[in-house]
Amino acid sequence: MATKARTIKLADLNDVIDRAVEASAGKRLPGGTIIGKQIQEALAAKIDTKALARDVTKQAQAAIPDAKLTPKVTTVGGITTIGFIMKPIKEVIR
Repeated sequence: MATKARTIKLADLNDVIDRAVEASAGKRLPGGTIIGKQIQEALAAKIDTKALARDVTKQAQAAIPDAKLTPKVTTVGGITTIGFIMKPIKEVIR
């Protein structure tokens, strides 16, 4: 039996993350949500990660034109994340 994949809008994902941060931190924190593909640092060294992040961001931006997306590459502990930061459409600080 086939299983249907679940989907979530990026704005909804951002809201879920914001609520989780608020529950843990006790307040809303300004900033964006990092979204991307994680690969081993050794593989990342063989490709142009910045160009890939720009291309991924361009394609995602076409699908969600209202979002503010910024390409981003981070490497921590041997894992490289290639993708973008989604800035909140509106900032709420309490």
